[in-house]
Amino acid sequence: MSPQRPADPTRRPLPLVQVLAEDGRHRTICRMCHGGCGAIVTVDDGRLTAIEGDPENPNNRGFLCAKGRASLEQLHHPDRLTTPLLRTGPRGSGEFRPIGWAEALDRVAAALDQARRTHGPESVVFAQGTDRNYQEWLFRFANSFGSPNVLGPAHVCFYPRVMAGILTLGGFTFCDYEGRPDLVLIWGSNKALTHGDGVIGTRLLSAVRDGTRMIVVDPRRTSLAARAERFLQVRPGEDTALALAMIHIVIEAGAYDHAFVAAHTVGFEDLAAHVADYPPEAVAERTGIPAEQIRAAALAYAAAPSAAIELGTGPQQHRDSFHTCRALLLLSAICGNLDRPGGDVLWDPPGIDGRRSFPRAELLPPEQAAKRLGGDRHRILAMSGWAHPGSVWDAVLEPAAPHPVTTMLVHGSNLLLNYADSDRVQRALERLDFLAVVDLRLTPTAAMADVVLPVGGWLERDQIVEHAHYVAARRAFARVGDSRSDEWILTELAHRLGLSADFWPDARDALDTRLEPIGMDWRRLAELHYRATPLEYHKYRTRGFGTRSGKVGLRCDALRAFGYPPLPVPGPPVGTPEDGRYLLTSAHSPFYFNSEFRDLPSLRAKEPEPRLDIHPDAAAREGLADGDWAEIATRTGRIRLRVRLTDRIAPDVVVAPAAWWYPERGPGGGWRDSNVNLLTSNDDENPEMGSSTFRGLRCHVTRVA
Repeated sequence: MSPQRPADPTRRPLPLVQVLAEDGRHRTICRMCHGGCGAIVTVDDGRLTAIEGDPENPNNRGFLCAKGRASLEQLHHPDRLTTPLLRTGPRGSGEFRPIGWAEALDRVAAALDQARRTHGPESVVFAQGTDRNYQEWLFRFANSFGSPNVLGPAHVCFYPRVMAGILTLGGFTFCDYEGRPDLVLIWGSNKALTHGDGVIGTRLLSAVRDGTRMIVVDPRRTSLAARAERFLQVRPGEDTALALAMIHIVIEAGAYDHAFVAAHTVGFEDLAAHVADYPPEAVAERTGIPAEQIRAAALAYAAAPSAAIELGTGPQQHRDSFHTCRALLLLSAICGNLDRPGGDVLWDPPGIDGRRSFPRAELLPPEQAAKRLGGDRHRILAMSGWAHPGSVWDAVLEPAAPHPVTTMLVHGSNLLLNYADSDRVQRALERLDFLAVVDLRLTPTAAMADVVLPVGGWLERDQIVEHAHYVAARRAFARVGDSRSDEWILTELAHRLGLSADFWPDARDALDTRLEPIGMDWRRLAELHYRATPLEYHKYRTRGFGTRSGKVGLRCDALRAFGYPPLPVPGPPVGTPEDGRYLLTSAHSPFYFNSEFRDLPSLRAKEPEPRLDIHPDAAAREGLADGDWAEIATRTGRIRLRVRLTDRIAPDVVVAPAAWWYPERGPGGGWRDSNVNLLTSNDDENPEMGSSTFRGLRCHVTRVA
């Protein structure tokens, strides 16, 4: 029985939508991606009828991307889960029967408790995807439960940069577009099309219109590269070598900020000696960029009165991830661009009970924290609170693992699509004693669950949005069927597991509590909608940097104490020419959010098939024409993609889409056919963060009849 997927998909009933807001136009914050754009939701005659950008929101000034405009399609989609489900067939079959919330929560709580009593709380892994602003809730629950094992994409998304910042200068930085930088060095980021972390691409474009210049570093000639004064087409995976060459040039030319370096850094002499081995002539072949282009870009960056570095996720999805992030922080530091107007500003928490305090890390006993999977191999990732994915799969599958993993609770993550070596992920999920998945629809991962819990999208929850320079209110406008929020589900499970002391009678009660430190409650924030955090510059002049020395650690002795290099070092190339003629990298679509939204008609129409971007010269060599199907193979696996010819990449580079599957094919979603992570592996990880190599691995490309 499969009540969620009727035989004729053209006749599926729309889900019951209960509207919670009064008629009118209401301000809120979109969450169809990480961006945080302001949005206006129109309610007319008891129905949600329109969503548009909020012209008064300083993040996006009325702009709303295609994903945001498709929000009502997600709300009303006939494949939305509307009631909890209990699996009745084999894992992955999609055979379920509906059950009530009480039974569903009782079953999940009983499974978590059984694992806790039999194998210890560390045997339960709590997983999340790209976070619908509930990350701090999941960590709070895991810490209260006693498990150190929270799984997410941190090792390849954002956290290499976060941890590099914490160890180097005591905090995280973001680009100060309000300060109108003279120049922005955009590195592996197509900010105009993919937004993140509350710093929206429209802020960059607005600065560019006002005269900000751009240098773009990317394997692809993006739309931003076409507008940049300089474009460095780096080979995938060679970012660290390029960054070290730029530091070499700046130091050799004496173009660094002598006063800042002398007063606020340690290890400059060591850095200068280290980068002496990376002149641009020595890295030109490796990076694919002529030495004179590297030199011109480095000196242009150093000469800018103010400059910021916009670092994307691409360079963080490679085994050199942590070293790339460190090297770019050092470049910013020696040029005096840290915490200055128009530079890379140090983030200050907004004062609420938020990202840093709400997880309640102190609830987790030290002896339990020591059981974090991957902590022995990837110590910097473990410091950030995350378990390592490869170590989690090992704990499920290998008897010699430090301790067993038997149970998983997964919130909003399609694990089969988003982690390296997807076949190994599947084997691990099949081996679990119990798997519960919380999601909007029956994904291939949810189809493997014992219990599936229906969750609401961003239009269906009251949330405090905390981003780089503001706090805002996201309001609930509707409820689909009997779906609930992740926060409500975690709170209800906490009550069943004896964790009530660390939670509230109802999840919404936490809203006022979290705002108390700034003298505000939820009602007031909802009225204001948006509360900016005033930017403060040059904080280090009075506070110092948040490191043991109070200075920027160009040479990081903490890393040396952990057994890691104290200065950035590029690793050797991944694979050899025998592993394939082409360097494979991947790219996120402006129309999808990782594995989400391929079921939304307006977005699927814009990108209906998984495309392999390949240079015309390479296509001719392989006998490929535009529109052909090609097989891409590595030593790990093989997939099929539709060929698209482009001269925006180098002839030895191919670009695949990330996290592709086919929702129209039923519960399995054809997840093996075009999923790039069948080509990736866990055996080339970054030592510090455990970052998998999603960019810059060798592959073969052949024509498929």
